[in-house]
Amino acid sequence: MIITWFDVKAPIRPESLQRHFRRPALLIMASMTVAMSALAACAPSRAPSTDSATSTVRDAVVATDYDELYRPQYHFSPAKNWMNDPNGLIYLDGEYHLFFQYNPDGATWGNMSWGHAVSTDLVHWKELPIAIEGSAAERIFSGSVVVDRKNTSGFGQPGRPAMVAVYTSWYESGSRHQAQSLAYSLDRGRTWTKFAGNPVLTAEQDGKNPLEFRDPKVFWYAPQKKWVMVLALSADHRIAVYSSTNLRSWRHLSEFGPAGATGGVWECPDLFELPVDGDPSRKKWVLSVNLSPGSIAGGSGAQYFVGDFNGTAFTADDTEPYVPPAGRSLADFEGGSYGAGWTTTGTAFDSRPASGTLARQNPVSGFAGQGLVNSFSDGDGPTGTLTSPPFTIDADYLNFLVGGGGHTDTVVNLLVDGQVMRHTSGADSEAMDWTSWDLVDLRGQQAQLQLVDGNSGGWGHILADQFTLADAPARSSTGRARWQDFGADYYAAVTWNDAPGGRRVAIGWMNNWQYANEVPTAPWRSISTLPRELTLKTIGGRIDLVQRPVPKVDALQPDASYVADAVRVPAGTTGLDDPGARGQSLRLDLRLDVGDSSAAGVRVRTGPGEQTVIGYDTRRQELYLDRRGSGQDGFSPSFARVARAPLALPSGGLKLQIYVDRSSVEVFADQGQVTLTGQIFPAAGSTGIELFAQGGAATVNALRIFQLPSTW
Repeated sequence: MIITWFDVKAPIRPESLQRHFRRPALLIMASMTVAMSALAACAPSRAPSTDSATSTVRDAVVATDYDELYRPQYHFSPAKNWMNDPNGLIYLDGEYHLFFQYNPDGATWGNMSWGHAVSTDLVHWKELPIAIEGSAAERIFSGSVVVDRKNTSGFGQPGRPAMVAVYTSWYESGSRHQAQSLAYSLDRGRTWTKFAGNPVLTAEQDGKNPLEFRDPKVFWYAPQKKWVMVLALSADHRIAVYSSTNLRSWRHLSEFGPAGATGGVWECPDLFELPVDGDPSRKKWVLSVNLSPGSIAGGSGAQYFVGDFNGTAFTADDTEPYVPPAGRSLADFEGGSYGAGWTTTGTAFDSRPASGTLARQNPVSGFAGQGLVNSFSDGDGPTGTLTSPPFTIDADYLNFLVGGGGHTDTVVNLLVDGQVMRHTSGADSEAMDWTSWDLVDLRGQQAQLQLVDGNSGGWGHILADQFTLADAPARSSTGRARWQDFGADYYAAVTWNDAPGGRRVAIGWMNNWQYANEVPTAPWRSISTLPRELTLKTIGGRIDLVQRPVPKVDALQPDASYVADAVRVPAGTTGLDDPGARGQSLRLDLRLDVGDSSAAGVRVRTGPGEQTVIGYDTRRQELYLDRRGSGQDGFSPSFARVARAPLALPSGGLKLQIYVDRSSVEVFADQGQVTLTGQIFPAAGSTGIELFAQGGAATVNALRIFQLPSTW
């Protein structure tokens, strides 16, 4: 995959990609130092090629004891250099293959090739030499691998079915900027030969955008005896479906989208079938779609859709239009006026609401009724304000639709005594979306709404509609999407083909494009999440995706080093002083009764000035992962944040499994109904664990802590 934010009419180049990762000069120098030191540690070597179409092999393995400061002990990471998306996940002859986007020449994104590792249990990994190596003419982007047991491609030999990789080629010049290509292996993935007829699928073939045409996931669809490919039309927020009988020629079948979250480009799709509630006679299909930016936690994330697939098209179950919570309307801008008492300054706001899209404006969507506020009255040039009469805050939330510019001076403000107490901008989009302000702390006070257009440049306007005071928050399209993980560091998630026993196992890239090139690790950069076994479960009348780490992870250490039951946690912090309750690589099994507290939970990797907090907010009914103060975080302003996941509190209390590694935390709540994943970079000595409660007391009904050993 690749992240794009620039004009899609321009050719995609590595140097333009790097502009996406804005960082101070010192961080650039630090990244260069890491990359240079990694190269110096082990100069790459090349094995001789026996065929001009066969990829050369570069030794990707460097001597290391896998014991560096932030080196994960039971998550996969490459010995050195940059890694991103998992690719080509396939099981064959007792081995799980993990291919991945890899830079052989440094610790930041670039020179994309396929790295390679294998495992017999999804926990202990052996890194192998590079599988498919890119060149200056062709970078090897994301894709998938199948075992062609019927030799439909003709690449196999008697008794030796071919492993066939279907991947995106990125060409830096010419008309085919992104296209789909093949490579095959007859020795269990150790060496690969590129197909002489590449590429096998181009964007021009079906009139698609060649700059945003990538990440093929291919599988065998037995009912119709054909190969099926799902492919990202990234900028269009669509997934295209193709079919083939031989892997060499492909036919366009259908498209899905836009749907769900569309705040960033769509990438790395996957499509698979699972039984519902363990019933093999009742199955549903899951379409996994990664996007960046625009995730629930900010930046990169993985969403999914549940529905049906008939061999031609995928249809999602969730098709009902969204209805926000009812409440007291402050302004709906119907009837040809803003309403009594509204005042304007400047020239950005007309004397009456707009009825939709204005002259020279891109199409406006998402507003309700016939009127809205639209300050694009004479283009982006004019400035001004629109202010409401005073009103009393008599509900917990203020819900409204917003769009337009994402500037600090194209905003909707909430004023109390003339002071800005809340503010929200658009997202540089004419598509309006719901947002919500929590006003519990301001109830009973007099307030005003102020819409500000103070920007005369591009996207120098604001859109707003349907201001409503309500006792429940409205949910944005991002908030309504189904997320595989609510943390900031779960991306490019895909599943293994041909896993034994019909299992469906996923793994993701534990990073985020907002700061991926800057995380403070060396000589490697980026790790994989734990492999997760996926199931579908009916929860509250809806079929949801449930995730659990594969059982071999828990089998690493079956005996607890610390056991506690029925521990009362008064308001404040309760430290655990037992040596068995300390460590850098741990698993915590926790059953929590929040009692009368407003928030309660556990803090891990605590030390002087450092802590990572996993807690439950009882009023908001949210599980959260707070890594503000978790350790090194100054490398990006996007890192030190709180990730939140909606979770209704079960009657029997909250059940959490928390996996802590040297630089990561993965939280699985209520048997994997909700997950939160995030990187952390604490000091080596920050190994403590604390229980906490706020606003009242809580009870830890059971706590088990396991010291997880290294798998290297």
